[in-house]
Amino acid sequence: MTGYIYDPIFTLHGSDEHIENRFRVERIHEVAQHFPLVRYPIKKASKEELSWIHDPNYVEWVEKAYEEGYRFILNEDTLLTPRSFEVASYAAGSTMPIIDAFANGQITNAFLNIRPPGHHAERKMGQGFCIFNNIALMARYAQHRGFAKVLIVDFDVHHGNGTQDIFYTDDTVCYFSTHEKNNYPYFTGSVEEIGEGRGKGYNINRPYGDYCTDEELLRLYEDLPGWFDFDIVLVSAGYDLMKDEAISTAQITFDGLRALIRRLLDFAGDKPIAFVLEGGYNLDSLAQSAEVTLQELTGV
Repeated sequence: MTGYIYDPIFTLHGSDEHIENRFRVERIHEVAQHFPLVRYPIKKASKEELSWIHDPNYVEWVEKAYEEGYRFILNEDTLLTPRSFEVASYAAGSTMPIIDAFANGQITNAFLNIRPPGHHAERKMGQGFCIFNNIALMARYAQHRGFAKVLIVDFDVHHGNGTQDIFYTDDTVCYFSTHEKNNYPYFTGSVEEIGEGRGKGYNINRPYGDYCTDEELLRLYEDLPGWFDFDIVLVSAGYDLMKDEAISTAQITFDGLRALIRRLLDFAGDKPIAFVLEGGYNLDSLAQSAEVTLQELTGV
């Protein structure tokens, strides 16, 4: 059984003129209607729960920022609109019902159609369209529910600097990222960044050059950490690596994406696996990418 998260609340942040807009989740939700999915209710993360992964002062700042006149975080990439704190709290918190469903044996995999995205949000600061780090909270909550060792795989075309930052000294969460090296956020994501302290060796970056092909990308996934005895796999599913996207040079086809999804499902084996929406801004390509993912998750 495949779990699914979506709610119209996720359309109430940002601007229709911004590249990261409500139409993304709406188009995916249209596609999702054609699949046998178990829909779960959304949940708003509390400030205490958000503080598991973010500095409490940052959480407090986001809550009050719009009323105090702020309209973005760092720069205009990451908008603050009247309901941004609420929507971002729901995006992060709505990862938790899926973990509950895994823990209760109700589902074996899931797709989370949520926004704003999260993998650029560091412990002390959001950025790159991201306010709170959704998949990081999902990982921490998974550990609260008994999934002691968490593997996070990030195939977004951009490096998940926020996820790396949050777990850089942690040996209970292994982060594996493939990303375009000459792209945002530019100064993180090198092979040499392997973690620190107890986390040394648990941060794995596999950057690729411009115009990456299916074959080049899939070859990098031969480095998935088979040595890490994970209990659950969480995937930052950023579909901006597809060839029709405007903000990268990667040339990944839908056949390549399907092969990648299958590889991740095979790697997870009998362990739960969830795909959490990150990037993807060409609406037609995004819809087809979600369709490919849901076909592989449901077997339909």
